[in-house]
Amino acid sequence: YINMLSVYAIEQSEIYGHGNRVVIWFSGCSLRCPGCINQHLWEKESGTLETVSSLLEKAIKNENITGVTLIGGEPLDQSEELLAFVKSVIAKSLDVVLFTGYEPEELSGWQKEVFDLSEVIICGRYNKNLRDTNLMLRGSSNQRIIVKDANLKKYYIQEARQVEVTITEDDITFLGFPEDFL
Repeated sequence: YINMLSVYAIEQSEIYGHGNRVVIWFSGCSLRCPGCINQHLWEKESGTLETVSSLLEKAIKNENITGVTLIGGEPLDQSEELLAFVKSVIAKSLDVVLFTGYEPEELSGWQKEVFDLSEVIICGRYNKNLRDTNLMLRGSSNQRIIVKDANLKKYYIQEARQVEVTITEDDITFLGFPEDFL
């Protein structure tokens, strides 16, 4: 996986952070939290290998996006190329929202740099015993939202579960954390 990132899916969404975002689901997760809703993303092989430049091209093809959200699996289990990708996103005047099971004190090197460059971070391991379906962007109450820009805090202050449904001629896509209504 040298010089490559393992990507499961790329979607456009308004619920995985502030504004109109490109959401990238990375495959591969060493944390493997019991009860995780994305167990299908635990294996790196479940994704497609992408170079930084091809992923950036796919991520920014829509001119109306305000930022990129990194989710998984575990984005910080990717290679150091993730840092190059994040720097490229920021160079395009877009911000980064990072979902990670890691806590800041567990990180060093390029992983800590990705964490530090992200405008909003949802961090902490999912704990099925603390599951709360009424939280915004988190599955369990031990997870935290860190918002660095004071102007963005108003978006993240209200707790509410969000679900986004997209209906096209060929497909119906559910994003977010739906309660068992499917």
